[in-house]
Amino acid sequence: MTTDAVLDARTPVPDSVAVPPAPLAQRTARLLIVDGEAIVRFGLRQLFASDPDLSVVGEAATPRDALVVADRCPPDLVILDIELGRGDAAGVELARMLLERHRGVRVLVLTSCRDREVMMRTVRLGVHGYVRKGAETADISRAVHALLRGESVFDSRGAAGAAPIVTDVLRDEDRPVMRSFGGAMLTERENQVLRLLAVGMSNREIGRRLVISEATVKFHVRNLRDKLEVRRRTEIVYTATRQGIV
Repeated sequence: MTTDAVLDARTPVPDSVAVPPAPLAQRTARLLIVDGEAIVRFGLRQLFASDPDLSVVGEAATPRDALVVADRCPPDLVILDIELGRGDAAGVELARMLLERHRGVRVLVLTSCRDREVMMRTVRLGVHGYVRKGAETADISRAVHALLRGESVFDSRGAAGAAPIVTDVLRDEDRPVMRSFGGAMLTERENQVLRLLAVGMSNREIGRRLVISEATVKFHVRNLRDKLEVRRRTEIVYTATRQGIV
C-alpha cells in the first residue's frame, strides 16, 4: 500500500467536531513603582518578582522620571506614593498627569499620608485604590490584583481610612457649589482659603486654621489663580474685593 493510500485510510475528522483553538497566552500586566524611598521600591519589586501575572517595567523616585518611564513603556498599573520628598502636591499632580496621559492605566496610592484633604483630592482625580504604608504585603498584592481585575480598593483601617473618604467625595459631588466668582465656580474649601487670604494669612497659617498641609493650601491657591485667570496671589484678594465677595 502506498503512503498516499495509508493517509487516505485514516479516519477523517467529522465536520461536526469542532477543534478548539489554541489557548491565548495571558499578557503579563506591566507595573510601574513610584516612591521616593529606594528601600520601598526594592521591597515592592521583590514582592512581585515571582508573580507570573506581573512584570515590573520600571521604577522612579521623582514625577519627572515616572513620566519618562510611563511614556516609554506605558504601564497597566502604577503604585504611587503621593509624598515624593517635596510634599504631597507633586505626587497628586503626577497622579493627575498619569491618568490623563495614559488612558486605562490603574493607579494604586500606597502612602503614609494622613491628610484628609489630600486623600479627597486623589479620590476625586479618579485613583482606583488607596492603601496605607505599613499594610501587610499580602494585602498590597491583593490590592494590585483587584485593581487589575477592574475593582477598586480603599483601605478602611485607621482614623484616616480611605473608605469613608470615598463616601464623602460622592456626597460632595451632590452638594451645590457654594459661590460663583467672576464666572468661575469655587468649591467650599476654596472659599475658605479665599477668606483667610483676604485677612492676610500665610499658607502655613491657613493650613493650621483649616487643619490641612501647607502643600494643600498651595494647591487651592493655584486653583484660585487658574479659575480667576490672575497671576499673583495678591490679585486674588483684589479681584474678590472688587466683586464684593470679601
